[in-house]
Amino acid sequence: MRELFDDDRWIKDEFGKHLSEPLLALCEALAACFRLMAALNEAANRAETMRTALVGGFIFGVLDDILVSTKLLLSGKLPAAGNLMRQAVEGVAMAFLCSSDELLIIETKTKNRPPVVARYWEKVEQGDRRTQGHRALRQLEWNAGALGVSADAVKRLCLAKDHYNQFSHCGTVTIASRMALEEVGTVYIGGQFDPAKLDAYRVEMNERIGLCRVLPPFMDRMLATMTPPTARAAAAARPAERA
Repeated sequence: MRELFDDDRWIKDEFGKHLSEPLLALCEALAACFRLMAALNEAANRAETMRTALVGGFIFGVLDDILVSTKLLLSGKLPAAGNLMRQAVEGVAMAFLCSSDELLIIETKTKNRPPVVARYWEKVEQGDRRTQGHRALRQLEWNAGALGVSADAVKRLCLAKDHYNQFSHCGTVTIASRMALEEVGTVYIGGQFDPAKLDAYRVEMNERIGLCRVLPPFMDRMLATMTPPTARAAAAARPAERA
């Protein structure tokens, strides 16, 4: 019971002491993303369509996953933190796929049979198994050209997912994440801070910072898909408001 209600203060203090600079960089990058959420929410509410609601929901989920994943990381819970980061990456792909009202490839066939196409967001709304999150990156690859997503962006997302797959399934990485690297036989339960893993912690922080820094252009693009062309033209003609 004591462990369940422990706030892991000593672990967080160690992370704060050793990783203050990347933590500040992450906070600034994540704050820039959250500042864009109001406009996305307003656009989704104006559109009042399931497609825009799904886009907004997935984008908000990405930000929440990054935030909660980082809180888990700062509590020394690497497998759980990595699992949520994989979900964040999948959320980016699903938001892209839901942003289009065009027919997209959702499944490929063998033996010279044509691929299956559909409006992705409609299949998500229907709970179609072919729109489960673990399929989203592959589907984004198939539809990258139609969605205007660069090959480099897809590759970056795929590399991130491959990295976080290690934390999402039992294996040697999850075993090592619970062991003290310089104290043979010492295993932690419920979280830890291991100075010998500082390089790994920095990698995790940099992964989050990098993702947060590329999200604002992505969010601007999603906003454009929620706004009718006439409304975008009218907004562009109006003088910009001061923040």
